[in-house]
Amino acid sequence: MPSIYSMLDISRWSLQASTSALNTVSHNVANVSTEGYTRQATVLVTRNPERTAEGWYGHGVATSTVIQYSDRLIQRRLTDKQSDLSVLDSRVTQLSRLQALANEAGDTGLGQSITAFFSAWQDLSNNPESTSVRGTLVETAANLTSRLNNVYQDVSAIAHDMDVYLSQGVSQVNYICRRIASLNQDIMAAEASGHTANDYRDERLRQLSSLSAMMNIQWFEDAQGSVTVFAGNGRTLVQGTYPQPSDQDPLAFQAVPGYTGNQIVSTRTGQVLGLEDLTGGQLAGWLQVRDVDIEKTKAFLDDLTTTIVGQVNLLHSQGAGTSLFSDVTGTYKSVDDNTGLNDPNNTLPFKDLLKSGELEIWVYENGTRRSYTVNIDPSRTLTQIVGDINAVINPTANPTVNPVASIVDGNRLRIAAQGDIQFAFGGDSSGLLAAMGINTFFDGYSASNASVNAVVSGNVGLIAAGRIAANGEHTKGDNSNALDLADLKDADLMNNGTQTINEAVIAWSVDLGSNIANLDDNRTFAEAAKEELLNLRDQVSAVSLDEEMIKMIQFQRSYQMAAKMIGVADQLLETLLTLKN
Repeated sequence: MPSIYSMLDISRWSLQASTSALNTVSHNVANVSTEGYTRQATVLVTRNPERTAEGWYGHGVATSTVIQYSDRLIQRRLTDKQSDLSVLDSRVTQLSRLQALANEAGDTGLGQSITAFFSAWQDLSNNPESTSVRGTLVETAANLTSRLNNVYQDVSAIAHDMDVYLSQGVSQVNYICRRIASLNQDIMAAEASGHTANDYRDERLRQLSSLSAMMNIQWFEDAQGSVTVFAGNGRTLVQGTYPQPSDQDPLAFQAVPGYTGNQIVSTRTGQVLGLEDLTGGQLAGWLQVRDVDIEKTKAFLDDLTTTIVGQVNLLHSQGAGTSLFSDVTGTYKSVDDNTGLNDPNNTLPFKDLLKSGELEIWVYENGTRRSYTVNIDPSRTLTQIVGDINAVINPTANPTVNPVASIVDGNRLRIAAQGDIQFAFGGDSSGLLAAMGINTFFDGYSASNASVNAVVSGNVGLIAAGRIAANGEHTKGDNSNALDLADLKDADLMNNGTQTINEAVIAWSVDLGSNIANLDDNRTFAEAAKEELLNLRDQVSAVSLDEEMIKMIQFQRSYQMAAKMIGVADQLLETLLTLKN
């Protein structure tokens, strides 16, 4: 029944409740700037009352639990939006590096190098016999191929960086998954008593947010308080206390048969997580840049280089320089000497230039000249082609009589003569010379290996600025071939004959810039959406110092009143003891 002692008990419990509430308030205030902290509150409940003859008397207050104000739906939406934002952010960052390589606004762009190269051919057409002009052409061409090589190497370096980022990202994902599994274990153990493990839950949400920044995930919480996390395609990353320290990492970044480059692999299923699975997070952004954007850039650079090298060589092989040949070996190899030159299995880089046609060879000896025409069938093997040439120009294969064709140095075509015999090419409607790299200006076939033909750079007199006349006359001042080569600048050679070379380079740069601008716009929208969700979360979960101040005063006053009640009860007891004495 009510008594002075019950007053003391009620006051004591009030002191304890106020202290607990003030402890929670101080915890909130201390974490007001902590990222991902969720506001907590001490739940106070009325203690069970006591029934007496006079009625029900209250027994004061008790601390029930400490709750946190959290909206799981908003948290899930936040992790989704974090994934969307991260993939855009990582792509914009890396594509900006590619854009720097494609910058056509300055004086070092590819377009400038290409323009300078074809202008050098125009200069040569104005002075075809000048050794210095020919040397300038070689230097300009070397600058162009060096620029192509360097851009390709820089793009490859970015691709290598993506592999490094992906490897580190997978390691980070595995670390986060293990941390979440550990927190699952802590939370289930802590909440077995029925009380919410608020700070563990905050830490787990922070880890889920970090994980969503790395990749798109799906997650849900079960009745025991444990979360299960799936990769975007349903591959399990965390389940209960998996992965344990003894378990294999959920993901690996490794080589996979049938794929180019290392891939992200689910170790539980062995399946590759490709771009159809990874649609969000930094991993998706880096993978997209490596497997799509960079490959597209490399393909363009290779197409650009192949077009320039192939078309220049095709025209150059039709002409003649101020010097004639006595011995020339092709720069390109057939896959072997028994496979047709245009066979799909032949790795000859410019086999697409080949067609049925005629090869005209002029032979010069001691002031005389003679012409030979060889019918070329591109389906024939290198051995057969050599036989076809020799059958026309030198059936006895005697190099002192006429030039002799042969196979040398790993299936390359060689044409050579001895003594005072020299030769030139009057025309080649078959494309054989360009395909085999004979009388060509460039060597190589891609952006990574294109260069000026060493034969030409070693003897600028072999730069084919002119052509052999129909009667075989070799005029050193002829500029007809140089004019045609200069005109390639304005020819629609790219994108299925719809763009010039420079137009294609500009379009590549513009497309890349436009893609970045679109991604940047989407990133801005994603940031705004995330900010809106954060505001919604803060309305529910953020700490308000004003509210905490009110609560602090409220529980401080409650504590003071409880202490005063203890003083009153003490005085009452003292009065009773005085009366007794």
